[in-house]
Amino acid sequence: KQWYQRRVVITAGGRDKYAAAAIEIDLGTVPEGKNAVFTWRGKPLFIRHRTQEEIDKSKAANVSQMRDPQTDAERCVNEKFLICLGVCTHLGCVPIAHAGDWKGYYCPCHGSHYDTCARIMKGPAPLNLEVPKHEFITEDIVIIGKED
Repeated sequence: KQWYQRRVVITAGGRDKYAAAAIEIDLGTVPEGKNAVFTWRGKPLFIRHRTQEEIDKSKAANVSQMRDPQTDAERCVNEKFLICLGVCTHLGCVPIAHAGDWKGYYCPCHGSHYDTCARIMKGPAPLNLEVPKHEFITEDIVIIGKED
């Protein structure tokens, strides 16, 4: 009985983990052409309100030439907004928004360049920035991390 109680204490998540499991964000607070940073599950969460030019460039990119091929539609449920974790897939650094050769994200630590859809385009990162599970409640309200 004692072992079981210790096991529950060790594996049970803290209240802060449950509270941070899902967050609701009002996208109306993110101006077009800007990137907002939120904290979700202890990590930076990037929400980019993309311009029409950024959307068009991202859709026109040659996916077959990419290291981690994903279309714009696969990454952006609502084409106006990119929602991704701000953690470089190389060594976990935090990339800088609106920087790099593709003006998406740039990780200055080792030189990874991402486009405006957060797809890896150049540098040592093996994968695109992660897109967390999210659901649009309205055009301007999104819930990040809602479990089914």
